[in-house]
Amino acid sequence: MPRFREIIDILKDAKHSNPKPVFCPNCESPKMRSSESYGILPQKYVCEDCGYEGNIVLELDEEDPEP
Repeated sequence: MPRFREIIDILKDAKHSNPKPVFCPNCESPKMRSSESYGILPQKYVCEDCGYEGNIVLELDEEDPEP
């Protein structure tokens, strides 16, 4: 049962963590906005700088260097 307890702890941390900033995978701009979301489908993003549209974005952890 120790594995089960670890999973519960991970889920609690994920539930209470702040959203990470997202960056454009094309130009690395932080000017990303949500475009549309339909329930179980992945979130779609649009870059205001280069016009990129898609579901894939870059997320940085606190220990990662800035893009």
